Amino acid sequence: MSIRGTFTGLLALSALAILVAACGGQPTPDVNAAVQTALAQTREAEDNVAQAVAATLTASAPTATEQVAQPTATEQAAPPTVTEQVAQPTDTPAPQPTNTPVPTNTPTPAQIEIIPTPTATPVRIAISPVDGGGDDNDFLRGSSDSNNGRNILLPGFNQSDVQNDPTFRDFINFRVEVFDTRAGLYDGAGIQDVTFHIIADDGNGDTVWEKTEANAPYCVFGGDAPDCAPAIDLRPDVEWPNPFAGRINNNVYLAVIDIVPVNGEPTQWRWRFFIDSPQLREEQTANTARIDQISLQDGRYYVDFETFGFTPQLPGQHVHFFWNTVPQEQAGVPGSGPWQLYPASAGATNTSPFTMYTVNDRPADATQICILVANGDHSVNQGTGNCVDLP
Repeated sequence: MSIRGTFTGLLALSALAILVAACGGQPTPDVNAAVQTALAQTREAEDNVAQAVAATLTASAPTATEQVAQPTATEQAAPPTVTEQVAQPTDTPAPQPTNTPVPTNTPTPAQIEIIPTPTATPVRIAISPVDGGGDDNDFLRGSSDSNNGRNILLPGFNQSDVQNDPTFRDFINFRVEVFDTRAGLYDGAGIQDVTFHIIADDGNGDTVWEKTEANAPYCVFGGDAPDCAPAIDLRPDVEWPNPFAGRINNNVYLAVIDIVPVNGEPTQWRWRFFIDSPQLREEQTANTARIDQISLQDGRYYVDFETFGFTPQLPGQHVHFFWNTVPQEQAGVPGSGPWQLYPASAGATNTSPFTMYTVNDRPADATQICILVANGDHSVNQGTGNCVDLP
């Protein structure tokens, strides 16, 4: 029921009460006037009530920009009016348990092998003493104490490979280390230049190579490193470098090395060597012999030789060794000699080297040992052998 309807009912009851009272002997009132008056009062009362309700609703409703005040702990929250929306409590989500991460297997650190940078292999260098120049110039020398510092360096050779007579069989390469002790104790200190001359030491004296080096290392064929690479391979038909370009043969050679300092007197070193390469050997005529090289050990000459087309034996074809002080036509019957049979007797040693000559046997004027092929009657065949210089 509305408030306005309630007030209308009350006013009607009041009008009836007035009529009843009039029946009790009072003059009859004007009913219409009373009703109209009551209706007017009712409308006025309804308007007042409506205005009061409207004012109440207006005061109770929050504006769009106002925040609804939350009751404190001691306040009782007022019940909402018919036009208010009751705020529903927000369900606070229950905290969800977090998944504890399962520990993974820690990988084993990889084993990394660290390979150090390889150390460069040292160059193998042997030394061989030179003859010197006889000038007593001790200011010009190398770092080795051997032979007063006057030595040839042989890159690529072990010291055990070097005999009294150095021999190149597979390749040829050498250099000198020299400095002027007044200028410094390192290769090239105080040196203006070094000139190499290689001479065939077979009696002809032909110069087969010549080169001047102005900077250390001083290499016979040139090169900027201690190993003087590249060496000359002793292969068939190999030649000396330009401008000489002559064929390299198995032979005995003499290296003459002129050393000129920046200040002071020059000196000259001399060094004899052999080339004896199997690849350079020419086809030999049958029934001939050849001395390859001669070395000296403990006062005895070691003569390396070869025979072609026969094996020396007695009785039969053999060889005669003799000093070059004996004319070749006198080196066998009917010559006067002397000569040495080889083998010395039937069944005796007939292989290389020949070792029957000593320093004490050497004639004063002898400079070579020679070989010729001899027949069973001890006559010799001319042109069947050669002679090689004594060390």
